[in-house]
Amino acid sequence: MSASIFDIFESYIRIHSLFSDEEILRIKSLVIPKQLKKKQYLLRQGDVCRFHTFICSGCLRSYRIDDSGKEHIFSFSPANHWVSDPVSLVTGMPSEEFIEAIEDSAIVQISAGSFKSLLKDIPNFDVLNTKIIIDDCSRSRDRIYMLIGDQAEERYRHFIQLFPQLHQRLPIFMIASYLGITRETLTRIRSNMIDI
Repeated sequence: MSASIFDIFESYIRIHSLFSDEEILRIKSLVIPKQLKKKQYLLRQGDVCRFHTFICSGCLRSYRIDDSGKEHIFSFSPANHWVSDPVSLVTGMPSEEFIEAIEDSAIVQISAGSFKSLLKDIPNFDVLNTKIIIDDCSRSRDRIYMLIGDQAEERYRHFIQLFPQLHQRLPIFMIASYLGITRETLTRIRSNMIDI
């Protein structure tokens, strides 16, 4: 395993102060390191999601394509975030989404079976999992409220607050898709904002 990937993941696990050294060794023994190239898929529509994935570096996006062929990005997963299709992961049904690397990315994965084993054998792993689920639900709810309640410029300001390192790294069309606005609208907003 690459030392840098391993070190980043271990730091993430340790920061929660939930696990003994022995438990950390057990968790580490079950992770699978992987490198993704830019534009490489972690998951394709129609495939079954079989892994919980932690991003050590880089960034991934989760999206669907509608009947007219338009992409709808509903999630960005930068470093120190988890990503999966939880519905496919739990049900074993084919995924309806794509998860793709936006940048070269280093990840670690834990298979669904190994993850269940950790939940059963290490009580605090369930505490961490619950925190991950709550954080994800909170971000999703905030995004829904933003989409239904905020004007385009407010949405972009919210995006910058949520992902301060990403707004300069991501292509404008991806941010526009995530915000539910056109690329032209976002270009205009960015040109009018002098404080970003």
